[in-house]
Amino acid sequence: MTSFNPTASQLNALASLSDADLMQPLILDGAASTTPAPAPIQAERSGGVPDVPALESLLAQADAIALAGTITDLPPRSLRITGVPAGESVSGILRSNGGRLSEALRQVVGEHIKTVDDLRYALRVFASHGVNSLIGNRYRDLLGRERAIIDTAGAEWTDKVLTAVRGEVAAVHAAEHLTQAEFQFLLELVDGDRAGMAQNLAGPSVDVPALVKGRGLDWRELAGAWADACGTRGNVTFEAGKNAAGWSSYNITVVPDAGWVLSVFVDQAWIPLEASTAGKARAIAEREQVMLARSQAAKPAPYLGTVFADKLRGAV
Repeated sequence: MTSFNPTASQLNALASLSDADLMQPLILDGAASTTPAPAPIQAERSGGVPDVPALESLLAQADAIALAGTITDLPPRSLRITGVPAGESVSGILRSNGGRLSEALRQVVGEHIKTVDDLRYALRVFASHGVNSLIGNRYRDLLGRERAIIDTAGAEWTDKVLTAVRGEVAAVHAAEHLTQAEFQFLLELVDGDRAGMAQNLAGPSVDVPALVKGRGLDWRELAGAWADACGTRGNVTFEAGKNAAGWSSYNITVVPDAGWVLSVFVDQAWIPLEASTAGKARAIAEREQVMLARSQAAKPAPYLGTVFADKLRGAV
């Protein structure tokens, strides 16, 4: 049997061959080999994309290649993977980028895999990068899910607090227009499910439906529960009608482990009026900043309205 001892130039030429070249009949010493090259793996009929063998099968093939004693013992190179076969259960993102991923990996691998150990190490490196990518994508998915839960819970708390505080505002407005006896009778009508009669008694300036919805609710307790339950900062803003300075706007903010703060909007700034025990330090700090800015601008003392009492007066 004629021995074949390739020269360095022949080895370089072999390394430069394309997939198509390697699938052609072998030429040894000027004579064509009588053994045809093994047929290439057939492409998947439905999508024209070759099936990718299982990882265990490919590793077993790699072990067999390492033990090959002759050229004819080598299997053919597989067709290039130009996409993702239809039967693969991969994400839409990977499916749309499958061809580019395959080509990028083909170019990176090149002819650098010389041993089975090289292959196994390269697979571990790829898997390591893949796991990091999986962690990043899973983190974003879970973060989006948590945000959705927080947003949903925040919306529920917002509705509860807003219903309660609007009920209190309606009660304050009613008390301003009615005597104490009339106000008590108004509440009896509301409690007796006679909202129509209550509206006639209170007049058009009082939001009796809001009074009905907020009856028996305490927005301060609800805001405190919201602050204890929330995982992120939340707030609700509402109007309380006109006062001597025009329309009055109020805001309730809640912060995890920092309670709630009620503020009024004056001269383009929120001025805290009241706070829970856990939120008092935050409220005082915010109010100090606003009042310092007003003092530096030589602005007069702000009008804070009459709907909610200024319970932080003297604390700053």
